[in-house]
Amino acid sequence: MPTQRKNETIKELKARVESHPNFFLTDYRGLTVGEMRTLRVALRKSSADYAVIKNTLFGKAIGDDKLVELKPLLEGPTGVAFAGDDVVGAVKALVQFATESKKLKIKAGFIDGLLYDLAKIEALSKVPSRPELLTRLVGSLMSPLYGLHSVLYGSQRKLVLALSAVHAKKSEASPAA
Repeated sequence: MPTQRKNETIKELKARVESHPNFFLTDYRGLTVGEMRTLRVALRKSSADYAVIKNTLFGKAIGDDKLVELKPLLEGPTGVAFAGDDVVGAVKALVQFATESKKLKIKAGFIDGLLYDLAKIEALSKVPSRPELLTRLVGSLMSPLYGLHSVLYGSQRKLVLALSAVHAKKSEASPAA
């Protein structure tokens, strides 16, 4: 029988899942409090947060459609990393911490309504971050403009140098005459 406190927790989790639909399930066995704090700080830098949640309450909060896919993964101690706007940054932080600590095990991820296994999550962690991709895009868009600028500026520069040389030659010839 659900108590009032459990119902409130389920409502809070539903709101959290709705506001952060991209999340990752982990097994945190063996992590110390200090390591857990380090993980939370690393995730917070990429607009994500980490919480230890009861499997039954999380299963009720995510709804029946997601529960069917995630039911086998909601066994044992489960920590959930809720990703914010920068999903790739959160994945990078999570995978990096998991490889460094060797204790954190990533079970799966739920990104844009699709279930990602560990292999897909590791592949996603190798994708450049959003700011880096935007920087590359701007560089790609600016490259032709810089080329055009160089061509146009080079022609003007050559014209100015040619006129300057003609002026210098004429100024040398006129005092001698």
